[in-house]
This record gives sequence, structure tokens and C-alpha cells, in this order.
Amino acid sequence: MVYVGETSRSLKERAKEHEADVRLRRDKPISQHFNGAGHRVQDGCISAITNKRQFPLLQTY
Repeated sequence: MVYVGETSRSLKERAKEHEADVRLRRDKPISQHFNGAGHRVQDGCISAITNKRQFPLLQTY
């Protein structure tokens, strides 16, 4: 399974949220997938493709 997502929080925080969704069997796609037959949360793997932070433009007068 390939999951592509975007978050303003840290990747570690987002991964913990996904893990909790699975562990607590919340009604979310990631939970439904990993709680289905033949899957475990330990089967998941998270990799960052890019880290892009947006900063407001600084203006000088």
C-alpha cells in the first residue's frame, strides 16, 4: 500500500496518530486497512519523500 499525505505537523506526530487510529480501531481508512485480514500495524512503514516548510516572505522597507 502506498499512502501519500501532507501534514503541517511533524512526521513523527502524524505517524503516532495513524498508529493510534489502528490500535483503537477508529473508523478511518488506515485503520480499516491494517485491521483487515492479513495486516498488522507493524507491517506499516513510513518514509518522508520531502520536507517542505513554508515561511512568510520577509519584506524590508
